[in-house]
Amino acid sequence: MNNEIYEMPLFRGGNKDTIERIMHDFPSRYVHYKKGDTIAMQGNACRSLYILCEGSVYAKMISEEGKEFTLDTLSAPDVLASAFVFSSEGIFPVTILANSDCDLWIVSKESLLRIIESEPLVLRNYLTVISDHSMFLSKRLNEFALQTLSSRIISYIEQNGSIQNLQEAAFILGVARPSLSRAVLQLVGQGVLKKENRGYVLV
Repeated sequence: MNNEIYEMPLFRGGNKDTIERIMHDFPSRYVHYKKGDTIAMQGNACRSLYILCEGSVYAKMISEEGKEFTLDTLSAPDVLASAFVFSSEGIFPVTILANSDCDLWIVSKESLLRIIESEPLVLRNYLTVISDHSMFLSKRLNEFALQTLSSRIISYIEQNGSIQNLQEAAFILGVARPSLSRAVLQLVGQGVLKKENRGYVLV
């Protein structure tokens, strides 16, 4: 087993021998995905925990009308599907796509359950991961439910430094590119944003 997995936030502080024995006895696998690959589909069964060891992914939701919304972008080291694997529905509520070449350790639900039952520190780590993801989703909901598009653009630039690619930013913000372009130009006209070589930035 890759020793780097023990240094990840989820397993930090856990007994390596115990974790390795459990993961050997129950199904788990190391998988590589290329940029653009689909890692999990919205609505599919979720029976495993996905540990992102290398690369980054984004999670998106697709409505019945086909409208897409990018919910989150995650980078290694992080855990995917942390709140889904033990849910009563047992499905992925989002589609997960590789944003770059990725390496993931896919740990079965049985393995994870045995580990957190045996290792109190791993259980505490797991609860922290779920809580952090829930807090992020609450903030994300606030952005989309309560903030105007202009406010979301400003928040995006504050977090990322600039808008370099309007199409990519539109995808992440969950709006059509023409709508984003109009809002950005309005903010430029209001003196809130300016265009530089690295893209649109705050004045």
